[in-house]
Amino acid sequence: MGSRALKPLLLVLLLAAPLAGAAEPGRVEGVVEISVIGPDGKPQPKADRSGVVVYLTGYTEEPPAEVARMSQRDKTFFPSVLPIVAGQKVEFENKDVVLHNVFSRSVARKFDAGKNRPGEKYVETFKKTGIIDVYCDIHEQMVATLVVVPNRAFAVTDKDGRFVLRGVPPGRHPIFAVHRRDEKSDISRAEVVVEAGRASTATLRLVETRVDDSHLDKRGKKYGPRPDYSGKAP
Repeated sequence: MGSRALKPLLLVLLLAAPLAGAAEPGRVEGVVEISVIGPDGKPQPKADRSGVVVYLTGYTEEPPAEVARMSQRDKTFFPSVLPIVAGQKVEFENKDVVLHNVFSRSVARKFDAGKNRPGEKYVETFKKTGIIDVYCDIHEQMVATLVVVPNRAFAVTDKDGRFVLRGVPPGRHPIFAVHRRDEKSDISRAEVVVEAGRASTATLRLVETRVDDSHLDKRGKKYGPRPDYSGKAP
């Protein structure tokens, strides 16, 4: 074979080498078990195990360009639990018929959207990882949670506590489960080994301890009657 014929062949091999060496991502499948304290003071399994955020750490990824959304309707946040990647933007839109004032006094991220009328939006960027409790300064019953994670390997459990994390690079990774119904922000932690192109399994366990969602307003004071957009007390 002449040198002219070898050059195209060598070029193809050189281009293919990085692709052959790149490890195919794997995935993590599993379940979160939640216990609640029964009337007899003993733990018992909880039937509905939805709303738990499961995520991996150990590596970082760029946030998606997509803006995450948490709206307000019927004096409720939708969704009530929202995982995002550090650096991602979140849009808070008032889809209600009353005034709202979204805020957080969490150590991980403090912000105050101010009073927003129906149809108005507020956008905030969350650059650091952490758990952020979100409230409304007008309606005390409105509570939600943002979980800011370092990469895109996250999921929210279904009613049976099941989850799937996709696109995970091979290796040993810490895996966490966070549930906003846990008063002390106890986080379940384990480790999982992910192999290229394969599914790994994990089981995490939490104990639900929070009995209510009482909290202070954005000034650190107790809530009192205050008018909303309808002119009536909330």
